[in-house]
Amino acid sequence: MSALTLTRSAADRPASGPSLPRLWLARIRTRRALAALHPDQIREAGLDPWLLRDEIRKPFWRV
Repeated sequence: MSALTLTRSAADRPASGPSLPRLWLARIRTRRALAALHPDQIREAGLDPWLLRDEIRKPFWRV
């Protein structure tokens, strides 16, 4: 097998967007911010508390 077959071409990489670790960090920060919301803030934002709880409990690698 040649070295060319082991490398990824530009077509194989995502076109744009954050790298995977950055995406994971963004999910961690977002879920922590959601967990820090006061129940009054959740109500005012019109969020379903049960869906919010499910989102907060997800591991960072899950969408």
